[in-house]
Amino acid sequence: MKTWIDIDLDALKQNYRTACSLTQAKVTCVLKANAYGHGALPIARALTEAGCASFAVSCAREALELRRAGIHGEILVMTSSELDELPELIQSGVTLTAASFEDLKAANYAASSLHETAVVHIKLDTGFHRLGFPCNPETTGQLGRLLPTLSNIRADGIYSHLGLVNRELDERQYERFTAMIGQLEALGLSFPDRHLCDSIGLVRYPEWHMSRVRVGAFLYGVRPSGSESMPFDCLETACLRAKVTRVSQVPTGEAIGYDEALTETPVRVATIQAGYGDGYPRCLSHGRGQVLIRGKRAPVIGLICMDQMMVDVTNIPDCTAGDTATLLGGGIGYGEIADWAHTNRNECLTLLSRRPVRVYHEAGKPDLLWDSLSGEEKPL
Repeated sequence: MKTWIDIDLDALKQNYRTACSLTQAKVTCVLKANAYGHGALPIARALTEAGCASFAVSCAREALELRRAGIHGEILVMTSSELDELPELIQSGVTLTAASFEDLKAANYAASSLHETAVVHIKLDTGFHRLGFPCNPETTGQLGRLLPTLSNIRADGIYSHLGLVNRELDERQYERFTAMIGQLEALGLSFPDRHLCDSIGLVRYPEWHMSRVRVGAFLYGVRPSGSESMPFDCLETACLRAKVTRVSQVPTGEAIGYDEALTETPVRVATIQAGYGDGYPRCLSHGRGQVLIRGKRAPVIGLICMDQMMVDVTNIPDCTAGDTATLLGGGIGYGEIADWAHTNRNECLTLLSRRPVRVYHEAGKPDLLWDSLSGEEKPL
C-alpha cells in the first residue's frame, strides 16, 4: 500500500456510546458521503456490532448500497428520491423523506403499484431554506387534506434541520417546528417520530432531542464547536497516510513540480504518493499544509498534484524513500487542516476519495483491509 487511511473502530464505537450517553432519544447514525470518507459498509457493520439499529443517508443509492450488502437496520434517506428509485427502496424497507406534495404522491403511487406501504418522514423547512414543506397555514391545510387520502403511505415521522447560526434563530426554528406539528395534530394527523437535532444539537440543545437525534460528524471525531469544556471525549477516527517514494536534493533556481516559483536555496524534497485525487486539498500547496514524517513536520512545497505531492524535508535529514507520511489525523488534527484550508472539518473528511484503501483497526481482531475500487476485503 502506498496510500491508505487507518480507521480506528474502537474510537468510532466509543463515540457512538458517548452520543448515546448524552440523550434518552434514539441515536440515528449518519453514513452519508461514504460515512464521511470512512467507508460506509465497514462503518455500518461496526456500528451494528455496537448496538446501532438506525442509520441515515443522503440519497437512494447510498441506502441501497447498505441494503444490498446486508445492513438490516432502519435506513432513512434524507432527501427526495426519484420515481424509478422508489420501488426498490420501498421493497427494501427504506424510510423515505417527503419534502413536497409531489414526493408524497410519487411514494404513494409506487407503493400502490407494489401493493406495499411506504414509510415516510415529512421534512419541514423551518428556516434553513434548503428543503422541505414551508411552515404556513396553507401547507398545513393541504397536508391535512392530502395525507388521509394516501392509503399506501405511513407518515409516522416528521423532522427538520437547524441552521445553528445562533440560539435566537434556532429557537425560532424550534418554535415553527413544534407549532406546525401542533396544527397538524389538530387536523387529526399524528407523528410519533419527531427529530430536529444533529451532532451539534445533540450537545447544544438536550431539551430538543424529541424521539431521535441524527449523529454524523460526532461519530468520526468532529467535536461540536462550543463543547470543548463539556465532560466527554470525542475521538478522531481516521488518519490519511502515504509512502515517501523518492527523496532528492534540489539546487537553487529549480521549479518543484508544476510550480513556476523557483527554489531560492538548495532544498531536500520528498515525493509522497498522495494528492488531491486522494482527498488532500490542493489549496494547501506552497507551504500552507504540513505532513508528519518521523515525528517531525514537513511543509508542502510547490503545487500539490492529483496523485502526488512534494514536501520539504531539509530539516528531516534521515527521511528516506519508504517512510510513512501522515497527512491527516494522528498528529495533524482535523481542526488544524481545516483551518489551513479555510474550510470545516467535515469537508476535510468527506474529501477523502475511494482511491486510498481503508485499513480498519479494532482491539482483539485482525486488521481489515477494504479496497472499494476492487471490492477486495481481507484481514491483514
